[in-house]
Amino acid sequence: MAPIVLTFVLVCSVFGYIAIDKTVNDDDNTTSDLDIFACDDGEEISAELRNDGKEDCSDSSDEDVIDHRNHPHSAPVLEAILVSLEGEQFVSGNVIHDHPMEVRIQWTIESADGNDSGDNLATNMDGSWVFEIDVEDKSANITLTFQAHNLPEDTWSEILTFVIPADESNESNGNETDNGNETDNGNETDNGVNTLPVCDAGQNLTTDVNELAYLDASNTADADDDVLENPSWVILSAPENSTATIVNPSSIVAEFTPDLIGNYTMEFYVDDGTDFCKDTIQISAVITSPSITPYTASQVLTNDTEMTDISFTSVGGHIVSWEIYPALPTGISFDNNSGRISGTPTMVMPETIFTVYANNTAGSGTASITLSVIELGYDINDLAQFWLDFFQCQSTDDRPLVDDLTTSETENHQCEVSITLNETHLIITTNGLPNHDFESTLACSQAGDCATAQAYTWSIPRTPVNDTTGGHDSTNCPEANGAQECAPERGAVAVAINGVPIFGPEDGPGGDAVAAEHGAYNEDRQPIELGICHGHAAQGGTYHYHADGNCMHWHAEPGESIENDYDDSTIQAVAQNTYDGNHSMVIGVAFDGYPIYGFWGYDDNMNIVEMKSSYELKNGETGYNGIDDYKYTPGLGDLDQCNGHFGPTPDFPQGIYHYHTAMQNGDGDMGFPYFLICYYGEADMSSDTGGGQGGGDCEGFGETWGPGIGPPPEGCEGGPGGQAEISVLDDWSFDPMALLIIGLCVTTAWTLRRN
Repeated sequence: MAPIVLTFVLVCSVFGYIAIDKTVNDDDNTTSDLDIFACDDGEEISAELRNDGKEDCSDSSDEDVIDHRNHPHSAPVLEAILVSLEGEQFVSGNVIHDHPMEVRIQWTIESADGNDSGDNLATNMDGSWVFEIDVEDKSANITLTFQAHNLPEDTWSEILTFVIPADESNESNGNETDNGNETDNGNETDNGVNTLPVCDAGQNLTTDVNELAYLDASNTADADDDVLENPSWVILSAPENSTATIVNPSSIVAEFTPDLIGNYTMEFYVDDGTDFCKDTIQISAVITSPSITPYTASQVLTNDTEMTDISFTSVGGHIVSWEIYPALPTGISFDNNSGRISGTPTMVMPETIFTVYANNTAGSGTASITLSVIELGYDINDLAQFWLDFFQCQSTDDRPLVDDLTTSETENHQCEVSITLNETHLIITTNGLPNHDFESTLACSQAGDCATAQAYTWSIPRTPVNDTTGGHDSTNCPEANGAQECAPERGAVAVAINGVPIFGPEDGPGGDAVAAEHGAYNEDRQPIELGICHGHAAQGGTYHYHADGNCMHWHAEPGESIENDYDDSTIQAVAQNTYDGNHSMVIGVAFDGYPIYGFWGYDDNMNIVEMKSSYELKNGETGYNGIDDYKYTPGLGDLDQCNGHFGPTPDFPQGIYHYHTAMQNGDGDMGFPYFLICYYGEADMSSDTGGGQGGGDCEGFGETWGPGIGPPPEGCEGGPGGQAEISVLDDWSFDPMALLIIGLCVTTAWTLRRN
């Protein structure tokens, strides 16, 4: 019996190996967007052309009853040329219209034979048509006129005229072309007939009263390539009492500023020396409420030091006047004509919010400006007060309720930060939750480890000191050559001012997580997904940033949400989210005590620019191997090998070394390492980050620990505080050997039981 059963099992295993996935696509039950009906006479008509929408046939040849009231079309456009071929002449033309078969050509001919006319010239399906010239007596000029008539809508094209000189086939004044046809000072085609220029005054416009509009007829053309002459713009109609005039009316492109609400009709004229054309355009002038940018701006000013000007740009609505409330401090002025804020403060002022108003008769656009004036800037020798002033989430008034957008529920997470001081360090305790809506991504949706409150303690030097020791291990920052201490390639390298850990660039498998997110390569070792602001949660619910982190300084306008309006779709778009014309605010502190600022900083000329990384991919690399794929190129961007530089900031006008977030390098490619890769100062690596700061021995990934092997050591990826190691079983397969082994076991057990 055992061999028999075994044979049966083997046969069944073959069938067990086969999986059929059948997808049925029933195209027979679908209909196209445009149904076609066949009439009794065999002609097909589309439902689009039917009047009543019913599924019956009507006489498709009766164009007069076609109803276009619900979808009117532009008037037909007529174009034609006079052709001479082997002694015969005819006019070959074309009608430009959505339904050329509805158009008829009305024609007249005047010659020595007499006058004749008709409107029974039909077009072909594509709008083409031909008119044969049958004139016996050519002793007088032959004048031909053509005009296209759209029957259903009763619209007409412009009149097209041809004049054939008398006895055209004979020499006249000795001026002949190579084929014997006269020319007319360069304004006629080879067959002696001039083609009218075609005027295009542009599209109708809607603009604000007192806003400049351009009248652009640059698309006007002449089929004969004749020089267009005498361009002219005139106002055909305007609102009563309007005194507006056209600037540069004798140019192809003119300027016009409406002065009253209403419609203005402009006409454009041009000629080619023989014939002319005209076209009109309508400008509708309205009044809308102003809108200005930046919407928000913030500066910390230093007493007796000139501030960086704050200027506004109108993004809608003509601005009649500017106002600001309350009054600015002594030394700072407000330009009532442009809204610019500038000057040198002469007194200390606490942080104050000013509202700028851009007004017209329809309403006001506003901007919120936060200014404070300090005596000498913060003390570079002790940054304790600076961090006490700038760390967020230290009070119940600064702990907004935020939502994890990965889940279907609405959470009420709140950030928490507290700071205590000893003689040398700030001791910062946080729960690691951000102060903005966020996305936990895959750790939450696939493993259930959504972001949760943690218990972090960060130890930050109050007085940053440049690292001059050298001799450091350069494994994780080879471009530093041991001069600076490397930041951990994975895990926390700094802390954001909302208490969230800032991680290094690498993901769990060892690739550049940010480069993978933006499609520089495909991370095929395990799924990695970053959420809003390039942050996500790791195993254990530890939320952290891999790049950007500026969401804590982004504020939604009415009708906006961080999910839909914070643009991190491309590396070029990210910095624009927080651009307000000013130096970026601080977003975090590195473990050496030096501040990390956002994307925007001062260049050597004190201009506000997006700070760019000086790292680039090595030839042929994509970021798949993380840090190993990048090299530092001095001068490529604005930042050094650690991703920082020395210079003034609004908080330290005397200058301080500081890092910047970067999403681009100097060539517009990935802005690795995004935050920092090494510490310019002496770093305190004793912070208790829950293991996320590289506190354990992480060697042996893929050998002694990792997916399918075992849990990671504490402090490594996927360990407490580390990045989640999430393995997803995307598909399943069936091995017939498994069924064979099971069958043998069952057979053996059955035989033993029987015996």
